[in-house]
Amino acid sequence: MYNITSVGTKKQSVGIGCVVGGGSAINAQAFMRGTSEDYDRWAALGGGGDGRSEWDWDGILPYFRKSCTFNPPDPQLAAEFNITYDIEKAWGGDGPVLASYGDWQYPPTKIMYEAWKAFPGITYPRDGSEGKAGIVWIPSSKDPVTETRSYARTAHYDSVQERSNYAILTGHKVAKINFSTRRKSIIATSVRLVSRTDNSSVSTVTAKKEIILAAGAIHTPQIIQLSGIGPREVLKAAGVELVLDLPGVGSNFQDHSWFAVGYNFTTPVLPNRASLLNNQTFAAWALELWEANRTGPYSIAQGGGAALAQVGLPVIAPDVYSSIASDISILDPASVLPPGTDATIIAGYGAQLKLMAAAARSKNTAWLQMGLGGNPFGIPDQWVFNIHPLSRGTVHLNPSDPNGEPLVDYRMLSNPVDIRVAIALFKGTRAYFSSQGAMKTLTPVETKPGLNVTSNADIEDYLRRTLDPSQYHPVGTCPKMPLKLGGVVDEELKVYGVEGLSVVDASIMPLIVGATTQSTVYAVAEKAADLIKARA
Repeated sequence: MYNITSVGTKKQSVGIGCVVGGGSAINAQAFMRGTSEDYDRWAALGGGGDGRSEWDWDGILPYFRKSCTFNPPDPQLAAEFNITYDIEKAWGGDGPVLASYGDWQYPPTKIMYEAWKAFPGITYPRDGSEGKAGIVWIPSSKDPVTETRSYARTAHYDSVQERSNYAILTGHKVAKINFSTRRKSIIATSVRLVSRTDNSSVSTVTAKKEIILAAGAIHTPQIIQLSGIGPREVLKAAGVELVLDLPGVGSNFQDHSWFAVGYNFTTPVLPNRASLLNNQTFAAWALELWEANRTGPYSIAQGGGAALAQVGLPVIAPDVYSSIASDISILDPASVLPPGTDATIIAGYGAQLKLMAAAARSKNTAWLQMGLGGNPFGIPDQWVFNIHPLSRGTVHLNPSDPNGEPLVDYRMLSNPVDIRVAIALFKGTRAYFSSQGAMKTLTPVETKPGLNVTSNADIEDYLRRTLDPSQYHPVGTCPKMPLKLGGVVDEELKVYGVEGLSVVDASIMPLIVGATTQSTVYAVAEKAADLIKARA
């Protein structure tokens, strides 16, 4: 359990995949990308010695293509539900991760998809992965033949596990990275491994060329800090000998926050997602189809192969988006970061805020994310996600138990603009469900928090009590940014001030993308592979 200090006294556990394949083995299989502007902002935060960066949309799109193989939906299903795609613009690769759709969809999805046309300025991009915001369809990370999960293990381990130069040690964790010094240079030389359960079974693996760290946005900064690299005061408090003072390690922590609004469709269109739980006849039929030939409702992954709303503030909040953008632009970055934050981190966050102020005025940066097929667990809650939170958290060593799990502080709503955005998304959600177009077919009635909650103060109170800081998409704790902006890795993902150590995981993202993160992590890894091979 990790203490979250920004919203009352809430505590919350942090979910991380502890299995070969990591988070890709346990996620909801949504296979999607952010908009082009998400990645262009990565590049805008700075690049190499000449200031240029190849981590913009054009620079990473080839690696999205390379990482996966796209399998189009059934033509008849695509025509019925308007599932569109554009292989030329978005896909075309033959990578090992498989992206596909189920062969079935719930009828209410068509209505919820159509209902967004009531919003002026809404768009329906041809492909949800072509870099545009709007109402989109996304595939699942799923093998279309076996109807099983396609993830890092099946894509990148199973077929090569017999190689003589490839070994995996399960049930263990990295205790620290060892360094040597030569002519004032710090060189990563080896990795100390211990049993994950009792710290026994100590092993040391020596690197010939380079150590590549891919432990994720929670454990990568912990490992680097345990190795003596990180914020001086954090290491001192934990009793770790300082090798290099690198303030950005463990800062810049981001995740997608979310809240729920309850709706009862008084004129339901059946079957819907709840039918699997409350209609025994339908559930039996669905199970029979699945067991016979892997088709029907059970062929739909929980979070993928679905229609999504990815909507910018000018569309979902036309009356307040400009004011929100102004609030972001005038915010003092130091005022919303932890006391004593290093000046480089403050400068980097200030640069981020300038970019996000412009993003708040753009229709092509999505802030609201909403599934359009009903709640995947069959409950009457509509989940609404803020996919560009401005608050920044930390992941640091626990001074009383450095080798245990790190202290994770989301610092949700520490930036006051985030509650303004949440209120705007809440009101936009209400406007969507009360719209006069296709939504009238379902006759929705709000059940949570209830129509008596109308004032900004009452809405804010509800949100502060119910907001969740995490969609299980932690990123940003070793950001690819210039050192003077609090960065931890450079354009080639090499750790500043150290030779032979690089990071390849979600921690390098300087800004969280407006999408689930697995597809972006695959693309980052493919791009990193080319960078690493080029310097080998």
